[in-house]
Amino acid sequence: MLALAMRRRIKWILAIAAALLLLAAAAPWIARSYWTWRASNPVRRGVQRARELGCFACHGDLGRRSIPDPGVAGLEVPPWGGSPGTRSVRTDAEIRETILHGSFPPHESPAVEMPAYEDALNGSDLDDLVAAYRVLSGSSAPGPGSDARRGLDLARRWRCFACHGPAGSGGAPNPGSLSGFIPGWYGADFDDLVRSRAEFDEWILDGSLSRLEQHRVASFFLRRQRLSMPSYGSLTPSELADLWAYVRWLDR
Repeated sequence: MLALAMRRRIKWILAIAAALLLLAAAAPWIARSYWTWRASNPVRRGVQRARELGCFACHGDLGRRSIPDPGVAGLEVPPWGGSPGTRSVRTDAEIRETILHGSFPPHESPAVEMPAYEDALNGSDLDDLVAAYRVLSGSSAPGPGSDARRGLDLARRWRCFACHGPAGSGGAPNPGSLSGFIPGWYGADFDDLVRSRAEFDEWILDGSLSRLEQHRVASFFLRRQRLSMPSYGSLTPSELADLWAYVRWLDR
């Protein structure tokens, strides 16, 4: 009986050890899945879905540079920003119609037709694609002359979106970081990282945040990550205020 009880105890110990090893191995995946969920927003999801659907094969990377249409001289597949001589859409209703049912408006003998995606979309896909289109096309932006618009213009001037994603939606890879990507400027994960206007200013001016530098776990990943926030110490108080206004506009 004693030997049987000992064997059972050893089996339980081995089972617990195996479970702990599996949990340890899965921990990075669990952490990244959690932060990916926390970082989710319509623009980020829409950009990712557009990549998966092949949208940028014809419209260019992030919809910025399209391909010529050999069927009609001088015509090209429209970049999402639109340009002279392209077929383009303007309203949300037209965007939705085009995504769901294909080319709109009709044009004489185009060789490159917009496919219909109605049967390829699920859940929030359509709303997310519209949100991404509006941001990438420039049709969703703060009003001219506003503090938020000056913040957007400043972010464009400093190429902030190269790291922080379209319109600050996040998503650029960052090996070694806790989440595996550079955070965006709005959403649940941003609220976790930046808890006040003072912390926002500190991060931009210093390139780091003392609260995270002093945190044992956070500081470990800050040291490991390949890409780090540079210091923008030359920005003026009014420029910081404009950037903050743009961040608040994003989270409206």
